[in-house]
Amino acid sequence: MRRLLLLVPSALSLAAASPLQRNAIVDAQQAPFSIDDRSTAASTEPVSPKKLHGQFLHISDIHPDPWYIPKGRVSTSCHRKKPRREREKAGFWGVPYTESCDSPDSLVNLTMKWLDKEWADKLDFVIWTGDSARHDTDHEIPRTAEEIFTLNRRTVAQMEHVFHNKQRKVPIVVTLGNNDMYPHNIMYPGPNEVTHEYADIWKNIVPFDSYSVFLRGAYYSKEIIPDQLAVISLNTLYFYDSNKAVDGCPDKKHSDDPGRLQLNWLEVQLKQYRKRKMQVYIIGHVPPTMGNYYPECYLGYGQLALRFQDTIVGHIFGHMNVDHFFFIDAHELHHGVSPPFLTQLWNKIKSFSWTPTSKPRYSLAKTLKQDFRSLPPHKSTDNETEAINYDDYAIVNVGPSVVPAYLPSLRIFSYNATNWTPSKGASKEDVEAEATGPQEDEIFEEDMDDDHEDDDDDDDDDEDDEDFGETEPGKKKGSKRHHGHRHDPDKIDCTLKKNRDLEQCIFKKPRHASKRSPSRRNTLWTPLGYTQVRWS
Repeated sequence: MRRLLLLVPSALSLAAASPLQRNAIVDAQQAPFSIDDRSTAASTEPVSPKKLHGQFLHISDIHPDPWYIPKGRVSTSCHRKKPRREREKAGFWGVPYTESCDSPDSLVNLTMKWLDKEWADKLDFVIWTGDSARHDTDHEIPRTAEEIFTLNRRTVAQMEHVFHNKQRKVPIVVTLGNNDMYPHNIMYPGPNEVTHEYADIWKNIVPFDSYSVFLRGAYYSKEIIPDQLAVISLNTLYFYDSNKAVDGCPDKKHSDDPGRLQLNWLEVQLKQYRKRKMQVYIIGHVPPTMGNYYPECYLGYGQLALRFQDTIVGHIFGHMNVDHFFFIDAHELHHGVSPPFLTQLWNKIKSFSWTPTSKPRYSLAKTLKQDFRSLPPHKSTDNETEAINYDDYAIVNVGPSVVPAYLPSLRIFSYNATNWTPSKGASKEDVEAEATGPQEDEIFEEDMDDDHEDDDDDDDDDEDDEDFGETEPGKKKGSKRHHGHRHDPDKIDCTLKKNRDLEQCIFKKPRHASKRSPSRRNTLWTPLGYTQVRWS
């Protein structure tokens, strides 16, 4: 096992190097990872650490499969029928570069034991972005709700055994994946059986004071460093356009759509954390792109990402099984037009095919480079070229997966913990007692040269969100819109300085961005980079 900054081909072979017969697996590495009673897990109440390591784990898409058989045929989801050809055999540790098979117990056990030995004492918290059950790819062994909940309980127990026990108090923040549902992708508004079940499964993870909100929608916030750093865990199934049980965040007053309610809740959370001078990570399973989200959900999320740029220190997601990052930008939100990378990436990833004997049909690196080259320059070089305005961009990180759809991987993020002292922020009680707000803190003041409206008061809290997501004229309610064609992007270019004060280019609610915030400058809480770990 090695730590690398980039994914490179590994020695994980399609056929096991020293495969075991199934009757021997129970006594070997395929057996479930042994755990203690999960009742020994630590309290969910935030505890101020004595010191910070400046590191946290992002783990995603584990997809454990109890039916996996080494040497099984890949075309049967690695569940049966030993093939004649060697290249069709399932490996002991999994099958790379395919979506046919999920993670064997051997791979999950190895991952947990290695984290326990190498990293558990070096991390400040853990971000876990869902999908802790197998895919529903085998029609002969269909998934059931009971199996999905059981796999999630087992994986939670493994994670708590490593990180959240009597000896260690490493906070865990987890989120729902689209395959943590039955049927997959579909989740109805809560409270319902799913929210109640996961409230019990995650009872040692979800804070007690978030219980009622969690039952409503399976989202919550959690303070990691009390009064200083928090993580907001979203239920992206309420934004995901494959979930046909929701209305797609309609932008109207008194909407009972769970996606719109979640966006309203998220705005309140961000306002509260900003008043307390805290920094926040937002996490979820399905990344916020116009290719993944309902249009109104994407636009609503994007608006909040840019409006609270001085408070949000990072956006971290999973789901796509390949590591990359992309931008949310104001120009896209104003025009409803997605850059080529955002609209095409998901379809290209789904069509990506790579086996040891063939080359990929599509180069992700080439697409990323092409997209990034289209960004404005750091400084203007002529009278016509506009320099980039960093207030208009938010970076979204998408982590790799443990399941070897490509190569099994995870990330260890590093962040700036220099000069950290406990309880440097303002508590909830302080905020309630002081009506003057946090204007004295330079990080949360608007830059003098920023063309943004200040947010000294919240008189507009009850106003509707921007009308970016209104139904198109002539469109029937609930009809599927083609992403990226709501407006003509050639009419007004909001990236040009001369147009930034036009009504079409101004957010209707205040935006908060600062060159001094941790998301823009290397200071306390600033993400510094990550070590990507893959198995070889």
